[in-house]
Amino acid sequence: MRVLHLSNLYAPVIGGLERSIATSGEMMVRRGHEITVLTLATPASPDDEVINGVRVIRVRSVANTLLPGMNRDPRKPFHPTMADPLATAAIAAVLRANTFDLVHSHDWLMYSYLPLHSGPLGLPHVHTAHDFGLTCVRKTFARQGRRCDDGPSLGRCVPCASEQYGTPKSALLTAGLRAQRHRGIDCLTAISRSVASALNLARLPGELPVRVISSLVPDGLDELARATPRPSWLPDRPYLLFVGQLGPHKGIDVLFDAYEKLRADWPGPDTVPDLVCIGTQRHDTPPIPEGVTVRTDVPHPQVMSAWRHAAAGVVPSLLEGMGQVAVEAMLAGAPLIASASGGLLDVVGEDGVDGLLVPPGDAGALHAAMLRVLTDRDLAAGLRANGQQRGLDFTAARVVPQIEEVYRACIAAAR
Repeated sequence: MRVLHLSNLYAPVIGGLERSIATSGEMMVRRGHEITVLTLATPASPDDEVINGVRVIRVRSVANTLLPGMNRDPRKPFHPTMADPLATAAIAAVLRANTFDLVHSHDWLMYSYLPLHSGPLGLPHVHTAHDFGLTCVRKTFARQGRRCDDGPSLGRCVPCASEQYGTPKSALLTAGLRAQRHRGIDCLTAISRSVASALNLARLPGELPVRVISSLVPDGLDELARATPRPSWLPDRPYLLFVGQLGPHKGIDVLFDAYEKLRADWPGPDTVPDLVCIGTQRHDTPPIPEGVTVRTDVPHPQVMSAWRHAAAGVVPSLLEGMGQVAVEAMLAGAPLIASASGGLLDVVGEDGVDGLLVPPGDAGALHAAMLRVLTDRDLAAGLRANGQQRGLDFTAARVVPQIEEVYRACIAAAR
């Protein structure tokens, strides 16, 4: 198959969504498919190149050519919740110059393809919801630290998103999203049951079914964790590990509260384990407590090694679309403690067997779970062994065949 992916971002700007696209695309190239990714241009990156067998085409847009201030970080191109004329023209040019069997979109760049779908350039179209962006302009589906079960509306969404975008941009993006009917999506997938359930509140055409296909991680991460030497910057004694942005949306304030309680109540004769946080600090990062080590810009092999040597991995996010970081912790062999929220409920197959689940935002419950894992060797050993097996369900070898099945069905239905 010849597949054109549409993604706002791609290498060298990379996050969980982009890693998932790269992992699936590179695996599909190895399986004999032709994969092209069309993404928004970034400074100093070529307009057309091949990365690990995947062709990457970078195009200009109005939002980034004329309105670069739309995104706080100029390194990360921004696409609004409506068609961008320059992006639509660029997609059309690529479709005319190449032959594809299918278009697979992943985020708001889709809105620049939808005007083309019903015309002569239109192709079978799969969209994957990696987050809550079809329902919520913040893409978090959360208000005041909790899941937004009231659902979207102009009156609720504009004030909520103003904190992130400012009021004018919040109003523009919210109005654009509420105007969308998403006609032109032929097949819809979501990376978790949580994301799929939020799509019930999005404006979708007819009875468009949603299939849950998890986000994926590369094969061999377990071996990478074993083969990478233990980083010298890790503490010499046992430690807990957190990986992610150091913001309240990732539950870092809850983790810090739980860790301070752990230090105060530590029962053992040995020194209380340290807490290591790998990630970037933000404007809303709380004060760093005593005993916490923060590292930034850590190479991925060292991250995997750090997971492998951790006494426990902690993923306390308030709401995750899926939680690739939790899968990486499992594959590396870290006993996993995670919030019982969002896609993390899909990652942990059985509470107490391949991971421990705690209520999101509950520092007391998180403290109790950390204490259990640190003091119960049998529990920790079971979580390590079972978690590694559970993590394999989210690897490319098991997920890519499911994606191929969706592609074949979508193409057959169009014919």
